[in-house]
Amino acid sequence: MHGIRIRAYLLGDVQVIVNGRLVETPSRHGRDLVLYLLLHREAAVPRDVLIDTFWPRARPAAGRNRLHVVLAGARKTLREASAEPVIERRGEGYRIAPAAEVWTDADEFERCCRAGRRADGGGDAAEALRQYEAAGLLLRGEFLADRPYAEWAAPRRAALRAVALEAQSRLLLLHTGRGEHGAAAALARRILSEDPCNEGAHRALMLSYAVTGLRHLALLHYQELVTTLWSDLRVRPAAETTDLYERLRRPGRMPQPA
Repeated sequence: MHGIRIRAYLLGDVQVIVNGRLVETPSRHGRDLVLYLLLHREAAVPRDVLIDTFWPRARPAAGRNRLHVVLAGARKTLREASAEPVIERRGEGYRIAPAAEVWTDADEFERCCRAGRRADGGGDAAEALRQYEAAGLLLRGEFLADRPYAEWAAPRRAALRAVALEAQSRLLLLHTGRGEHGAAAALARRILSEDPCNEGAHRALMLSYAVTGLRHLALLHYQELVTTLWSDLRVRPAAETTDLYERLRRPGRMPQPA
């Protein structure tokens, strides 16, 4: 008995590694089935749920047959990496073997974000920074990036996106508060590439420009923000953003981060 060790990289390019061996199933449905079972590994997933998830329009007999074929292919591939069964049948359902040691980057990402929030709330800025930065290293891309239209993945993708945005926003505040304006500017640009109307990120970028001697870029960026907000949301910048802009327009003492 050597055990089953599974590492699944789900943020960005998807990879499933079993006992150190990259697993490549013969079909897209086979890979999706393995991923689905990994994501729902706490209990056996009923056969009918799997059929409804992957073949919702199939007649019952056809759905059962397709599931049988896909499971057989996935199990054959997994046997090349593990002598012990990775997928087990439990009653009328299937699950990843409970004895398997499973690690996923998505789970670790969420763990780091939770640890960052705890440290942040407890006033430990250094530990919060460490945890948020660790989470950022794990975030190589969207959840199941090559399956953007898979409905079964949409809820987890949306949840991870919200967690990522919160963590990045908190990390941005930490960088700004510590005077790390280069790191703040880089992170603000990353946030804005995903969320162009995030005013907190816009303000951080404006401030970073200003304190590094690029006040003219900060003022120009505000005008770009005005255009973006009106074009996308038909709203004006918040009072906090406009106040920063007005302070930047006046020569003299540089505005400080809030």
